[in-house]
Amino acid sequence: MPTRPHSGQVLARLERPTATDPTRLGVLSDVHLATDATGTWKVFHRTERHLRAAVNAVNDRDYDGVVIAGDLTRNGNPDEFRLFDELAGFDPPAVAVPGNHDFPTAFDEHDSLPIAAFEDRYTPGGLPFHVRFGGLDVFGLNSHAATPDAPAETWDGRIDAAQLMWLDEVLSESAPDADTSVVVVHHNLPATGALYERYSSELPVEGSVPGFSNPEPLVDLLVSHDVSLVITGHLHFPALERADGITELTVPAVSSFPHALVELAADERGTVVRLIPLTDSDGMVESIAHGLEKDRVLLSAAQLATLPLVDDFA
Repeated sequence: MPTRPHSGQVLARLERPTATDPTRLGVLSDVHLATDATGTWKVFHRTERHLRAAVNAVNDRDYDGVVIAGDLTRNGNPDEFRLFDELAGFDPPAVAVPGNHDFPTAFDEHDSLPIAAFEDRYTPGGLPFHVRFGGLDVFGLNSHAATPDAPAETWDGRIDAAQLMWLDEVLSESAPDADTSVVVVHHNLPATGALYERYSSELPVEGSVPGFSNPEPLVDLLVSHDVSLVITGHLHFPALERADGITELTVPAVSSFPHALVELAADERGTVVRLIPLTDSDGMVESIAHGLEKDRVLLSAAQLATLPLVDDFA
């Protein structure tokens, strides 16, 4: 593990979001914390260590808040969430949206944490939510298809009409500056999904992951309100895609290569996005060895070779 705070590698420099009050956020995703699993490309036997490293990295820095973009756990069972709560001692206030592994599904036989319990633990009053960290407005959406009354029949993402109405109203009525608005949702928007499919089609490995079943209404709403940034997780590799007037930052995984969180540092000039590593060279080698036949590990390596992904300051 790193023995001193890592300065990070610049992932992107963005003209938006901006913040009158300089604001720094720690953003992480896809922890996949496991209590009884080993191996695989998600390196399950190291997930506890990687979460501890994420907490230490956050607490070594003066962040205004922490945002978790889903998949806190391997399977969403209560023991995994209990361990997460035991380890996730972030000093700044932290919020989370659920990932496709966090809520009940019809095809899983294990116990799952109830949706209401997730909301009580990780949101400021339920899903969806709006919280202000420093000079940024963060809006959290639930893209899991489960409801309090029924488990999901799929891992595909979806945003229901009630959430779309809520987002439309809160962006209109509370009138946050579009330049300070950041929307967080686990599943990826079409542009990043297309990037993944294009890259993975060139690799001799499997390349299909659960997608977003109804992205168009959400995309239209984000465009109409000129939201400055959308943060997603899910795909495990870093990406910065722009399409239809939307900038989408996909943050890498804590659990799998490159084992990193993302720092957003916003001020009046814009936002600098940095990649903060959570393991050392030995950990990276172990991770790559477990994931050599996994497309998203290879895509992460390809993306890291082209940093910064976007530079609006150039």
